[in-house]
Formats: sequence, structure tokens, C-alpha cells
Amino acid sequence: MIPAIPSISSAIAAGTSQAASAASGAASGAATSGAAASGTGAAEAATGTSSSSFSDVLGNALDSLDSSQQAATNLSLQAATGNASIADVTVASTNADLETQLVTAVRDKAVTAFNSIMDMSA
Repeated sequence: MIPAIPSISSAIAAGTSQAASAASGAASGAATSGAAASGTGAAEAATGTSSSSFSDVLGNALDSLDSSQQAATNLSLQAATGNASIADVTVASTNADLETQLVTAVRDKAVTAFNSIMDMSA
């Protein structure tokens, strides 16, 4: 069974750090979810309110990216020794690559927005 690729953009859109930790857990193969870890996560996502800041969500998204890359590296090493299947390695590697592309695109948009704001005359 191929695991679902976690989405950093859904974590940013929802504005909850619980979604990012769920993505991190899914990337590392853990069976826990962010909503189960915190009882208020589901309520915040349902109402659209959040107590976490943008920097927290962004930090959690970067942590998720790091854990995805570490999982892909670990599976690659396990496959080299014959302890993991090539399919699992391919899925983990693709997951890490897609998350890297998404983080890069978000960073580029943030830099463009910052530069646009700085170019405005007061």
C-alpha cells in the first residue's frame, strides 16, 4: 500500500500546526495524527480559528520537510542493504522531492511579496 503524500499547503491553509505534525508523522510512517495528539486541533480546523502563528506553521512545515528527507535517506540506506523495498524508497524519495519543490515555491512567492512591499512608496 502506498502512503498518501502529506500536504504542506493544507497545513498553511488551515493555519494549524497540528496538520503539519500529522504530515510529519505520515512521512516517517507513524500511525498517529495531529488531531489525536491535540484535542483542540480538530476544533480549530473546523472553525477556521487558530492560536498558532504563521511562523509556527512555517516552522512545522520545514520540520516536516526535514523528516521526509531523513525518511527517504534512511529507506535508501535500508534498500542498499536489502532491508527495504524499492517501491518504498521510490515513494519516500518522491515525497521528499515534492515537499522540497513546494517549500521552494512558497519561499519564492514570499520573497516576491516582500520585494513588492518594499518597492511601494510610503
